[in-house]
Amino acid sequence: MTVYLSKVLQMLIFPLGISIAVMVLGLLFLLFRRARVGTAAIGGGLILLWVASISPTAAWLTRLLEQDYPPRSVADTPQADLAIVLGGALGGAAPPRVAPDLGDAVDRVWFAAQLHRQGRVPRILVVGGNTPWTPEAPSEASSIRNLLVAWGVPAGDVEIETGSQNTWENALGARRMIGEGVSGPVLLVTSGTHMRRALATFTRAGLNVIPATAEVSLTEGGRFTALDLIPNAGALGQTTLAFKEHLGLIVYRLLGRAD
Repeated sequence: MTVYLSKVLQMLIFPLGISIAVMVLGLLFLLFRRARVGTAAIGGGLILLWVASISPTAAWLTRLLEQDYPPRSVADTPQADLAIVLGGALGGAAPPRVAPDLGDAVDRVWFAAQLHRQGRVPRILVVGGNTPWTPEAPSEASSIRNLLVAWGVPAGDVEIETGSQNTWENALGARRMIGEGVSGPVLLVTSGTHMRRALATFTRAGLNVIPATAEVSLTEGGRFTALDLIPNAGALGQTTLAFKEHLGLIVYRLLGRAD
């Protein structure tokens, strides 16, 4: 029930949801002959949607998340006893799919495989179960393990945790799986946009983790042009992702789930 509620609340408070809600409110004011207030609300909703859908906004919010945790090469990544790989990289093999769908964040799986193959870590722990609405699909952790094995990691060197459905549960599941078997720090492998919240959450859960950013969304180069002020779906998606991480970190701190 908590997972369903959190997903619904997210949709309502994300930029698109807020914009639509404000514009719908404006329409209601117009229906009740409050033209000035209704027009202002619709205009405000449109402006909010435009701001969220342009590249400068997406880049600014993303940079705030990624600037402190740049990716490093495998050779420059510290050695550790274990690498923890977070889910969110694959889409489940639910019908009619016959294989998992490789998402944008699959870089974290590839990076973990390279860390193992080049001797930076001897073991990998994958954390991530299914959402309640995809119970028929294999757990994401098991699908990631299969992918790691296909990329050359021995199956015996990969452990999985399949009961967690969010970052806090990922951290608790990892702590339970590790137990007393690892005394030193472990590598935390996830995407740059997610690293700030993941690092704060795993640290609060009592794990000694080193950030090992697998990939980033924001790259250098290119100049600002007027075209950057044209709304586009890609920018809205990136703004939404970054907004989710910023808001998620605030909520986790209020709940005592993040440092």
